[in-house]
Amino acid sequence: MLLMRKIILLSGALIFICSCKNNGNNTGHDDMVYGSPEAVVTSQPNNEKAKGPIGFGAGVPPLMQGDTIDVKFDATHKVFHVGSEIAYMGWTFGDSIPGPIIHVKVGQTIRFAMTDRSNDTMHNQSMHMNMKPMQHSIDFHAAMVNPADKYRTIQPGETIHFTWTANYPGVFMYHCATPSVLVHLSNGMFGMVIVEPRDGYPTTVDTEFALVQNEYYLKQNGDAYVLDTAAARTRQPSYVTFNGKIGRYILHPLKVKAGKRIRVYFLNVGPNNISNFHVIGTILDKVWLDGNPKNELVGMQSVLVGPASGAIMEFIL
Repeated sequence: MLLMRKIILLSGALIFICSCKNNGNNTGHDDMVYGSPEAVVTSQPNNEKAKGPIGFGAGVPPLMQGDTIDVKFDATHKVFHVGSEIAYMGWTFGDSIPGPIIHVKVGQTIRFAMTDRSNDTMHNQSMHMNMKPMQHSIDFHAAMVNPADKYRTIQPGETIHFTWTANYPGVFMYHCATPSVLVHLSNGMFGMVIVEPRDGYPTTVDTEFALVQNEYYLKQNGDAYVLDTAAARTRQPSYVTFNGKIGRYILHPLKVKAGKRIRVYFLNVGPNNISNFHVIGTILDKVWLDGNPKNELVGMQSVLVGPASGAIMEFIL
């Protein structure tokens, strides 16, 4: 019995020592920033509706310099044209579906602010349930913070302020985290964060594109369309789009020069279905799962990307 107690005590000591070592300097994680000061919610709206290293569409916004950068965009309700003849009563970040692309690098701290402007909806639209003032929030998959604090729901007219630090490179999703998440996400509240490695990518490319894939679940309501929640729950999308609009790059193809190296930052926000991304006529010669260069695959014919996941793909046409 005495021997058994000594063994148990020794085992406990080893576990304690191992746990301490895992938090030490040998892990390569000693420069990580976990958490941040408590979020602040005010009743004052943002004085700027958009600010920071952000952009819309397939273009990748420039990377801003500095240890701390300001990013602002707001939650709105608006009619968004999914197609030339499909006006959608959607919920948006930054007045767009998808929301703005945020481009930062590892080590930068993002000082974020967002106003819930859903109470600014035009009166003739606000009679519809989908356009009435609504609680909203935001969840950054690129952040390592307390979700109960940073991703809390705010009321129409309120503004939330908080900071987070980019610890890992990758292509990350953000979305509204207010229940029901499926409803808020399907209504258009999602976007992409690109986090570059601290010292940049190991390769050089000639052209970059950012593509966000999403599913729309639509039903007609008068002259416009609204979310079909039943279709969303049964995973029966009306349309699957790149960067928010039906057939966007059939009508206006992304143009590149033959023989040039192309990098695509790809995000599948779902909310339900897997994407099997493929470029006809070439091989994806470098693929970084979730956009992290340490997760490298080579010579891929296609890339399987699940909902709420991303990838970076490089290829030559």
